[in-house]
Amino acid sequence: MLKTFVSQAIAAGLAVLIASAVMPGVRIRKGNTAIGIAFAFALLNLFFGWLVKVVLAIVLLPAALLTFGLPYLVFGLLVNAILLYVTDKLIDDFEIKGFWPLVGTAGLISVAAWLLPRIF
Repeated sequence: MLKTFVSQAIAAGLAVLIASAVMPGVRIRKGNTAIGIAFAFALLNLFFGWLVKVVLAIVLLPAALLTFGLPYLVFGLLVNAILLYVTDKLIDDFEIKGFWPLVGTAGLISVAAWLLPRIF
């Protein structure tokens, strides 16, 4: 559990730093805010990620049945986007303007969270 928490925190921190450098809608006002963002995102994922996953699984069930499970392919991206939105609202020095920067940053977090355990 600790390994997953640390992995999520590192993935979120790296992804947010990359997104703030690449995407025009993502802004970090202070350099050390990325550490706070990573910690807050990992805590939200630890405590509320399971709840968001259960709610989305129930909500997406009819669409999943009709499309043979296609909505579950973007399931992790949706969970990360929701948790990242909440993180944006919690931390003052972190700002995401718009839907596409939010989805792009959530996608970067998803890729980093998938890739990080495979590297280390």
